[in-house]
Amino acid sequence: MRRVEQALDRLLDRGVLPLLPNYVRRLYMDGGRLPISRRPGDTYVPRARMWRPERWIGSTVSAMNPHPISDEGISRIDAPGGPIKLTAALQMRGRDILGPPAFAAYGPDFPILIKILDPAQTIGFHFHARDEDVWAHPARFGGQRFGKDEAYYFLDAPKGPIPYTHVGLFPGTTRRVLAEAIAAGGGRVLELSPVIHQRIGEGFFVPAGIPHRPGTALTLEVQEPSDVYTMLERESGGRELTPGEMHPGFASVDQSLAFVDYAAATDPGLLRRCYLRPEPVRGRTSRRGREEWIFPLRLGKFSGKRLVVQTRLESVAGGPYVALVWRGRGRVNGMRVSTGSEFLVTARVATRPHLYEAEGGRLEVFLFFPPAPEHFRRTPS
Repeated sequence: MRRVEQALDRLLDRGVLPLLPNYVRRLYMDGGRLPISRRPGDTYVPRARMWRPERWIGSTVSAMNPHPISDEGISRIDAPGGPIKLTAALQMRGRDILGPPAFAAYGPDFPILIKILDPAQTIGFHFHARDEDVWAHPARFGGQRFGKDEAYYFLDAPKGPIPYTHVGLFPGTTRRVLAEAIAAGGGRVLELSPVIHQRIGEGFFVPAGIPHRPGTALTLEVQEPSDVYTMLERESGGRELTPGEMHPGFASVDQSLAFVDYAAATDPGLLRRCYLRPEPVRGRTSRRGREEWIFPLRLGKFSGKRLVVQTRLESVAGGPYVALVWRGRGRVNGMRVSTGSEFLVTARVATRPHLYEAEGGRLEVFLFFPPAPEHFRRTPS
């Protein structure tokens, strides 16, 4: 243990913790756009009848999957002497990594979950429980700590065959109507849901409790730190789902429908209100680079920026953050990074001016922030 702590302390001296790529199994086929596959479906795991179509970034969340694997989904720090689980590092040095205000609020945790979704097919129509439902009924939701608000940003990559997302329910849809459509099968449930197009460089916010079916665009997703879900279609990946795969925690899908937020889901203004377009950060555009909010602060439970660095760009944040290099190469606070690099910037460095430098062309980086400590709730009030 002492050797692990010493390795971690050496990284903390720089204030930037490099993270290893972290790929997670799901019930839908991958689209072949992640580095671990060359063509759609390459990541199939026959024993589990699943694929690895998701990369989880800076994660302290364990995946809730059939045929569970211990610590699946937990990110690891690329440390001298061997990887260190991010959860273990936060237990050992959480105050140093997060800073005192965030550590007092979060404890040894980093309370957001970031993913890249690579679906070859649509992800089945489903919904995620709200915080208050998870807290009131913990046995129903597999021991998860939170519900799941989530937001998307559609990446500059081939979109796949079905580049649109169903979100919400048409006005007038009731629990009974929804249950009948699910029971009828054959995609009838989708007739109850409007769609948005997955436009590259734009996004969408999906509050918990709202049914949705993501399309096939390569998608950057940020969400609450939870893997809670309930499927509202009986098939995925060309096969029928078992009850445990479809509605974990419930005896039937009908029983789970009590947790859909029908008022929010049938709001006629939902698609307009929740659509996201990049918002330039005032005073942060120059020939050296620019910053824009892709997940704005008003979302509350998470936020995120896109940095485009032409030469050198100084950054300052309110607290620790996780970052992903989307394209290019360069340095952050002196550490070399390139396409696909993932890292956590500690509070000590993040809250002071620190430098992003591009080498040999443009450097594009996504930054992800947990909720402000003063607004964070980890239990019911």
